[in-house]
Amino acid sequence: MTIDTSTDPQTGYRPPGDLDLATALARYAGPFTRRDAAHLLRRAGFGGTAAEIEAHRALGVEGAVDALLHPAGADVAFPDAPDATLLADPKTRNVTAQMWWLDRMLRTQHPLVEKMTLFWHGHFATSNRKVPANLMVEQIDLFRSQALGHFGQLLLAVSKDPAMLVWLDNRYNNKLHPNENYAREVMELFALGLGNYGEDDVKNAARAFTGWTIDKNQNFVFRPALHDDGPKTFLGRTGNFGGEDVIAIVVSQPVHQRFICRKLLEYFVYSDPEPALVDALASTYALSGYDIAKTVGTILRSNVFFSTRAYRAIPKSPIEFVIGTLRFMEVRKVPKDTIAWLQRMGQEPLAPPSVKGWDGGPTWINTGTLLARFNYVNRVVKTSPPASGATTAAPVDLATYAALTPDDVVSEAGGLDPQRVLATIARDAVQDDVTSDVRETMLDYLDSKNAPLPVPLGAENYQDKIRGALALVLNLPSNQLN
Repeated sequence: MTIDTSTDPQTGYRPPGDLDLATALARYAGPFTRRDAAHLLRRAGFGGTAAEIEAHRALGVEGAVDALLHPAGADVAFPDAPDATLLADPKTRNVTAQMWWLDRMLRTQHPLVEKMTLFWHGHFATSNRKVPANLMVEQIDLFRSQALGHFGQLLLAVSKDPAMLVWLDNRYNNKLHPNENYAREVMELFALGLGNYGEDDVKNAARAFTGWTIDKNQNFVFRPALHDDGPKTFLGRTGNFGGEDVIAIVVSQPVHQRFICRKLLEYFVYSDPEPALVDALASTYALSGYDIAKTVGTILRSNVFFSTRAYRAIPKSPIEFVIGTLRFMEVRKVPKDTIAWLQRMGQEPLAPPSVKGWDGGPTWINTGTLLARFNYVNRVVKTSPPASGATTAAPVDLATYAALTPDDVVSEAGGLDPQRVLATIARDAVQDDVTSDVRETMLDYLDSKNAPLPVPLGAENYQDKIRGALALVLNLPSNQLN
């Protein structure tokens, strides 16, 4: 197998030599550029500011990946849960929980942990349309605490999680009336994939999970009187299995290793990864003892991760797009209307459309969702410009963002210096992934060449042009891709 490593005519990126299977997952040893660092921060987080990109570039590949996998120091102080009163009010509970999590994504100093929390939310898709908001919050905290841990432990914890017990009805599963919902999905969607088990496996797994329920305080409890303790045959093994046994048998299946590694490659590298690449990563995953951190670390350090095919190959989800925009702009508080914007883009947090989660990939992009993205960028740039260190999204001087003062951006003739402004914005916002045609159009906009009534730009109005240029760059096709 050979992975495409041709030179990208737009970015000029040249991966080192031919990437065959033997070297695809080998550690990348090429030059680690600002573009590479930005690519890493987009995939392993929600993007970064110009300063964050440069700081990670200076660490090199090993240092940058280690900093993401094992962040030093405690994260920003966040509340363990949203305001209890608002979380209990039917009118405010869902939005309160959603904004609590979006705030965490925006301000976290541990971006890979939060990115994996988002991954697990889509993988173990549970929705506030059925599950109380307080249980959704607890589930997100569970994903965060085990985001980069061992998959077997995570799957067992999810199986006992009150939100999941409510969502897939295992709280009603007892030996007299077995409920097969969770038993089916734990294999089909969470660990094995469709076609890798039989109906008898579903029935016997359901029997194993009987008695796993919640008490009046919405905490997990095992009730032996409701459990079927008889012999069961599951995936070729026979015994008096309980839920823990089922989880252990599922995770030990070779098909599970390929299943979860394919999903990780699709999330971090590109869609439809080659079967041989999946098998290679599955071997790493198995040898690690199903360690997610070691498996993800292998991906993030690899040649294939930094290959041309992987660069800007995955459409940004709405949450990635919104949080990435806010983080880049250094907005320190999520605007109150963000949930409404995310709904228009097709991804409301804590509310996936079904147990399968979001389809993702190309489905994120259509005429309606693109318009919502464009309008959101315009809204943020105009009303919530960078507020580094601020607690509210109040307008500030955008020249500070562009590392330009009024004297810098305004020439002696009283006009804007478009070359310098565009160079700064294109570098910081999209790592110079701007075609020559777009660059010329942007320069025309900045110096008003094609305006019906050209107006010399001076210190009193240069910010409007910078804001407009920034919005145009953030709405470029390249910024819709991770």
